[in-house]
Amino acid sequence: MVKRLIHTIIAAALGWAATQAAAAEMLPDPTRPPLAAGVAATGANATPDAGPVLQSVKIAPGRRSAVISGQLLAQGERFGAAKLVSISESEVVLLGAEGRQTLKLFPGVEKRVALPPQGQDLKPAKNKSKRNTEQKAP
Repeated sequence: MVKRLIHTIIAAALGWAATQAAAAEMLPDPTRPPLAAGVAATGANATPDAGPVLQSVKIAPGRRSAVISGQLLAQGERFGAAKLVSISESEVVLLGAEGRQTLKLFPGVEKRVALPPQGQDLKPAKNKSKRNTEQKAP
């Protein structure tokens, strides 16, 4: 009788664990960027003939480098038949037989200047910190 009860409890626990594991597999990855972010597909979903893709940029004093389609390149090095001529914070420029090719780090994102709301001027805020005011000696 006790042995049968133990088997029943173990079977119930295993059944519960299996349902929890199945439920966890259906949860989306919270670190994955949304589809609207314009992030290129990687791995098995990537298209093979999409051309070079700028994946990362590193700018340090005296050295600029970029990762293009998985290959780490310093400024002035060659990527295939093209030479990496320029590296900035958001794009690189390749110069080859076909001409200049600009690769953007975030191709679907465009920087724009933010305008103040209509009817309001942006004025610098006054610093009301007590540390910045002169205090007279008594």
